[in-house]
Amino acid sequence: MIKNILTILTIIFVTQCGAFAYECTEKFVPRKPTIQEQKKMDDFLKEKLNLSETQQEQISKNRTQHRKEMSKIIKKMETKHDNIKEIYMIGIPKFQADIRTAPMKAELVLLKQEADKLRMEYRKSFENMLNEEQKSTFKELKKDMMLNNSRPAIHK
Repeated sequence: MIKNILTILTIIFVTQCGAFAYECTEKFVPRKPTIQEQKKMDDFLKEKLNLSETQQEQISKNRTQHRKEMSKIIKKMETKHDNIKEIYMIGIPKFQADIRTAPMKAELVLLKQEADKLRMEYRKSFENMLNEEQKSTFKELKKDMMLNNSRPAIHK
């Protein structure tokens, strides 16, 4: 009898372990592009938009400045996240931790808004560097990427 119960429990345990081993396979997980991916994207845009040397230099300069500013914001956000985690890990009840972390969560929202604003400014500055023909081509590229819901096929 005990042997049968243990066998049944083992079978249940083994079948349930497979459910917990689910692997996240989302198509797009936000991440910073690698140097090779960025180079491919630069080459792709250079080819499709016929960017001049001065435009390329300006884009590179703006990207470096943008990354410096974004890295400052990201470091602040990471620090806030770490502080929030520490409060939840000290062992106080969840509602007290929620109360203590509320101001930090509000600051995180503000930092996220600041990062989004900075990202939009960078995109506008990029588009402002383009002439009318390049802008229309770029809009078409953006439409294609939105329809395909992915980055352009530059991996070939």
